[in-house]
Amino acid sequence: MKNKIWQKYLLCMVIVLVLVGLAINLIGYRLACKEYENEHRRKLQDESRQISVEYVKESRNAGLTSEMFQQQLQSVSRMIDCEIWIVSQQGSILMSTESELVGSYVPRSVLDQNWNRKTEVDGLYDGKRGLAVDSVLSGTDIWGYVVVSKSWDSIIADARKLLFRIDMTALAFLVMGTALWAGFAMYHTRNVRILQEAVVHYTNGDFDHEIKIDSRDEYRDLANAIHLLADQHANLVEYQKNFIANISHDFRSPLTSIKGYAEAIKDGTIPYEIQGKYLNIILFETDRLANLTNDLLDLSNFENKGVHLSFTNFDITKMLKQSAMTFEGKCSQKNLKIRLSFPENTLIVYADKGKIQQVVHNLIDNAIKFSHPDGIIYVSVMERKEKVLVSVRDTGIGIPKESISKVWERFYKTDLSRGKDKRGTGLGLSITKQIIAAHNENIKVSSTEGVGTEFVFSLAKATE
Repeated sequence: MKNKIWQKYLLCMVIVLVLVGLAINLIGYRLACKEYENEHRRKLQDESRQISVEYVKESRNAGLTSEMFQQQLQSVSRMIDCEIWIVSQQGSILMSTESELVGSYVPRSVLDQNWNRKTEVDGLYDGKRGLAVDSVLSGTDIWGYVVVSKSWDSIIADARKLLFRIDMTALAFLVMGTALWAGFAMYHTRNVRILQEAVVHYTNGDFDHEIKIDSRDEYRDLANAIHLLADQHANLVEYQKNFIANISHDFRSPLTSIKGYAEAIKDGTIPYEIQGKYLNIILFETDRLANLTNDLLDLSNFENKGVHLSFTNFDITKMLKQSAMTFEGKCSQKNLKIRLSFPENTLIVYADKGKIQQVVHNLIDNAIKFSHPDGIIYVSVMERKEKVLVSVRDTGIGIPKESISKVWERFYKTDLSRGKDKRGTGLGLSITKQIIAAHNENIKVSSTEGVGTEFVFSLAKATE
């Protein structure tokens, strides 16, 4: 059976209360008895001393009769709630507030002590008593003793009264604590239930569900974290849908062309004399599929294993010249020109040469795709303190303002780019972004629709 939170709180509270109750009634009881014993000891000793000085000596000197002295002792006894004995030097009780004790004998062991705790006086009482003894002097000789006696049960009763008051106070706090605990448990249970319901809603795809927790505590933080996780999951679901749609589109189109032309050649629909043209189309579409597959593999490796870099020092201007030369064929098809602008001094950078070549290739290839015929592509390098900035700028169709922030997303293509170039996979800039980020460098894009686009990325200069 599942244990609920409020049950665990209740169990903890019961355990605490039991331990507190045991501590109060065991340790507290002993401490209370000890405190009351000390208090009564002091009180009885003070009373015996006061009676010895004020009553016994004065009554003897004043010549009071025994009846009058007995009445005074009775008054004092009622006032201090104790019994009083006047004992001779030999231990015989000469006078007592309890008349039946007169003539009884008090043991010498009692008279020789100022205080006897739980003393049981044989033949006088059945129970135990606390006795305070003070001697009455006649000159320098002991004439007798004043004994003030109080039942030990009454002393313990006082301690029990104190303990009872403590227990009642603890009970009052228990009632208040139970009420607070109930509210506390209800608060926690309610918040946990709200969070649980939110998770169920998000699991079922209801990402618009609102978590109604207004408290400013960890539950609010947890609710925000769950809501953020749900938003990210919703974005992931949307991304997966777009991913499948883009993959389906980019694979279906070339596969349809390949299948159609291959079947037409096989069936003889396309004459032998012109089959070469359509075989070139099949090769074109095959290259497109190969590029898309390679880009997907690169992204998968980057995400699962990270971008593995092999840093070396190399001449960035030399590498850019070599990369630009590889695009001569593509540029001639659109009558494009690539203009290189480099500083006179040699610039050595510290980076992964192969990965940076891939970045430059993607950016120049992108510029060629979206440039107008007879246009110019500018590739330049400049120094900025400890950095080298590489720029690739075209004078092509540009990127709509609302699309600039999305160019780094996988498979993202503006409507113009999808219609303008069928070879594009929409993955090149995403790969480029990850490679530059792996170098702990930055890449930025600026574009004006109808004017052109510029990409600028930074690299670290090699140290001597």
